[in-house]
Amino acid sequence: MDSSLIKEPILKYLNKVELLLNDEIPTDIKISFDVIKHLINKPGKRLRPSIVLLSALSLGKIIDKKILSAAASVELLHNASLIHDDIVDQAEIRRGLKSANKIWGDHATVLVGDFLLARSLFLINKSKNSQVMGSVTNAASELANGQILDIMISKRLVNFNQDIYFKMIRLKTASLISSSAEVGALLSTSDISKVRKLKSYGINLGISYQLIDDALDLLGDTRKMGKNTMEDIKEGKVTLPMLIALDKAPSKDKRGILKILQKKNFDRKNLDILYNFVLENNAVEETLKSASDYSSKAIVAIESLNKSQYKDSLIALAKENIVRVS
Repeated sequence: MDSSLIKEPILKYLNKVELLLNDEIPTDIKISFDVIKHLINKPGKRLRPSIVLLSALSLGKIIDKKILSAAASVELLHNASLIHDDIVDQAEIRRGLKSANKIWGDHATVLVGDFLLARSLFLINKSKNSQVMGSVTNAASELANGQILDIMISKRLVNFNQDIYFKMIRLKTASLISSSAEVGALLSTSDISKVRKLKSYGINLGISYQLIDDALDLLGDTRKMGKNTMEDIKEGKVTLPMLIALDKAPSKDKRGILKILQKKNFDRKNLDILYNFVLENNAVEETLKSASDYSSKAIVAIESLNKSQYKDSLIALAKENIVRVS
């Protein structure tokens, strides 16, 4: 099932979320208007608001203004985090376009990111639900901590291994996807067991998404991904495929690789060496297997929920994630 069919049951609600997002574009401050319009005119997958809506609907909730505001809130928070990530990483491309920081500069762009964060919190406050507000504010904190840990890893300020890597992606990527599912549930039911099931769905789906992104950084198509390939390595980031390859390779093969990574000498020749090192150790295949396992865990987490087209869409989202590399 492709993403358009997955989202078909919620399309009318997503259109309302888009209207809310457009309402958040300030028209009186030109740079803010231009930066936010730049992001919204080239939208991403709208994964997080979709999960808010599908989670609520899967529990029989009728979509109301609180749900729509929550869906818009998590999307604004996601976009704020992307802006801040691009500034930290000095990324040049986002969603197939020149990144906002490369057009308007770091100083103005970081403040627009702060503005989006503030508006996200304003919208989630409309829920008048302390658990919902706690979920989103906690996700915002975890996003920031995940980014800090990512910086520490890239600067080799922490002893890096797979445990630290998974901690980082739980914070930086999975926390907001998990919160999106949790928020949809909290606004729909007082049954804490159902809330926990959807939260578990979100955390496992979020980890799976990041693992697939790691694989796509090596194997992906720039036009489809909306960013350059091998960007993680160029930024000095060691993701799961490289960690797996380093764990599997004999010591004599590792020494040269570690030297390249430590010196951050990423010319074309060394990028090819790193790329081939990962492929030769079947690290991408193992990363994809791990991603598939986490998607399966996401599906298992919600299998006991009542059957509905919305539950089917949540399951299809988890399955579709794995085929992004095909």
